[in-house]
Amino acid sequence: MYLINIIKVIIFLSLLFLNSCSGAAPEIGQIVWQINFLKSPEKTEILPTLSLFILVEDEDGITDIESLYIIHDESELFWKLNSETWITKVISGKNWVGSNKISMNDHSSLPSGKYRIMVIDKAGDRDSLTINIASGMLELPDVYSFPELIIGSDIIIDSGFSDNTLRVYDEPMELLKNLKIESGTINRSIIMKDTNNKAHWISIYSYNPDEGTGFVCGPYLINN
Repeated sequence: MYLINIIKVIIFLSLLFLNSCSGAAPEIGQIVWQINFLKSPEKTEILPTLSLFILVEDEDGITDIESLYIIHDESELFWKLNSETWITKVISGKNWVGSNKISMNDHSSLPSGKYRIMVIDKAGDRDSLTINIASGMLELPDVYSFPELIIGSDIIIDSGFSDNTLRVYDEPMELLKNLKIESGTINRSIIMKDTNNKAHWISIYSYNPDEGTGFVCGPYLINN
């Protein structure tokens, strides 16, 4: 009888363990990515960056996702994102995670070629897809002009593009809001509106439809 009870306990614990490990594997439903060229107002250096977000589908929920890797196997480079470093966006009830600032630490150009995008959940289950970044996408167009902001009592927007966004941040550089803008002058009160006077930095993002790339200039200090 004692042996039978031990066997029953072992079977019960085995079933319990199997049930705890039977979570659904994550899936990458879609990848959206773009090359942006980043410039600081104080410097002439231009840094190419990758903006990449994935649509995560996991029956166990977004909290089950542990990490996202962007891997360039040829050069043995990788970038790791987790819940502390990625940006989460909920669009139409779907979870997207990623980053706008995937770049080289030494400010050199990102390598071209194939990148393996891998998502891993807490159980170690994973899914991956591949994107290809052509070398031409990492080069500035022959003719280009960075958008700029002139900070004064009002803000002057100087951009040759029609698709421009003013990004407003608080002092720790957390995004407060986005404003669609055109070239010209914008009053500071519009920037500060609905920010509880937390607006501290701004940058301008312009989209180049001919190349499918973006230009970002900033951040500019507006509250000192």
